Amino acid sequence: MAAGSCLPEDMIRETLLRLPVQSLLRFQVVCKRWLALITSSDFILTHCKHRPKHSIMLTNTWFGENYGISVLEADAKGKPEHRNLPSSLMNNVVKCRGIGSSNGLLCVYVKNTHNVDYFLWNLATRKHRLLLFPPTLGHYTPRTFGFGFVPETSDYKLLIIDDASFDGHLNLKALVYTLSTDSWKEVEGVTASRSYLSPKISVVVQGMWYDLIFREEENIVQGTLREPRKVPSILKFNMVKDVFSKIEDGLPYDNACGRNLNLMEYKELLAMGVYRDEETTFELEIWTLMKNEYCWTKLFVCRPLPKIMTMIPLGFRNDKEIILSDYSTELFYDILQLYDPSTQESSVVSTYEDFIYFDAHNYVESLVSVDAWSSSCMQMFS
Repeated sequence: MAAGSCLPEDMIRETLLRLPVQSLLRFQVVCKRWLALITSSDFILTHCKHRPKHSIMLTNTWFGENYGISVLEADAKGKPEHRNLPSSLMNNVVKCRGIGSSNGLLCVYVKNTHNVDYFLWNLATRKHRLLLFPPTLGHYTPRTFGFGFVPETSDYKLLIIDDASFDGHLNLKALVYTLSTDSWKEVEGVTASRSYLSPKISVVVQGMWYDLIFREEENIVQGTLREPRKVPSILKFNMVKDVFSKIEDGLPYDNACGRNLNLMEYKELLAMGVYRDEETTFELEIWTLMKNEYCWTKLFVCRPLPKIMTMIPLGFRNDKEIILSDYSTELFYDILQLYDPSTQESSVVSTYEDFIYFDAHNYVESLVSVDAWSSSCMQMFS
């Protein structure tokens, strides 16, 4: 008798949905019926939704041969677990960085001595695939990235904003990769101020890409002209329509330093962390943008906090603890901390001794394939 043939189909499905990826990979060989069930698009998406607790993928660059990323499990109390790059990608690597994480798919940027590569990587299934960059688009200096799932089209997209040329003027080019068609295209309409220079990771929320940009304004205090103020706005990219726009009004900002602002995702909403450094107040405010994009709501305030000029909120673990990166004036390197707003307690996760820099993305194990999907298969994810 075939394994599981005496059990109702619904019971088998509900049982398998609650198992980790590694167990499901083994159970694919039990019988053809289980293989068809476990590899179906509907099962893969439902299984992903059954993994509610989110770990945190920390992206970093290590010197030597240990280039890769690290994962801080959802309930972990110790240090993150390091995962080396796939061996086929380790040749002549000088830099790697995680661009984003969505439904278990990681998108990673790797620079070696000759060129720049982008690849998709499923840590749970140990599958990866290079995204071939069309020669006609050339290779530019990457400025910012965004990777995520687009619910309206049930697809995955990667946005890269690069320098098409650099001769004293900032000339930006936007390129979009679509998984379902395994293709790249250039998108018009990206503009930003001169301060849009350093490579950074942006955030994708429900198919919308967001990034902070800054414009300079005159700063006159008591009749004295000071250094220009950097006033933030948000550059937005609609991954369904491939259209850029800006959010300039109503941002929760007054005199906060630009480097102490950061965009994150919180429960499928765009969130902004604002670290306020005043004479008597050192606190971190977390705001969320309502889905109509007309109103910001203060979620909570983290206090008391030390006076640290470089404190930056990176994201959330399990939509509860805030991940903070700050510079220790005593140790002279960055420290990664978890802060629980409900208890106002923090714990050190790791330090600059372990990472070259910090970025954080939500991560959940899944069976999602790194390969391009057919349109019929994609529709099952809607």
